[in-house]
Amino acid sequence: MPDDLPAVRTQTLARIIGPYLVVLAIALFARLGTLPMLLPVFMQNGPLVLATGAFTLMAGLAIIALHLRWKSPSAIAISLIGIVITLKGATLMVVPSLGAALTAAVVETPPLLLIAAAIVLLLGLWLSFVGWISRA
Repeated sequence: MPDDLPAVRTQTLARIIGPYLVVLAIALFARLGTLPMLLPVFMQNGPLVLATGAFTLMAGLAIIALHLRWKSPSAIAISLIGIVITLKGATLMVVPSLGAALTAAVVETPPLLLIAAAIVLLLGLWLSFVGWISRA
């Protein structure tokens, strides 16, 4: 295995995850007014929550399988994102009531959703920079 393969994986995943997070944050900001209505309804649809959890779990496991590294800030961020995504997917599949409770807490605290969207945007911009512009 080439010595730079882990760094290439980090850069490749940053190229995928970074823009995804930017679009996700933009969607959160654009739908800030409707999310308090949409999220609780989504969490009440059991089959949709199960399917979403399954796809989320697979995405998280793929990231963990390809990239569980702790050698640079971007590698750490990607590894943590993989772990969080895996836990979220498993939770949605196994304990959907916990997801519903967390969703209700976010909906009842609008500044929390705004702060989360801002953090997601900054993380996405940084990973996009790492993946597409920065020279490792």
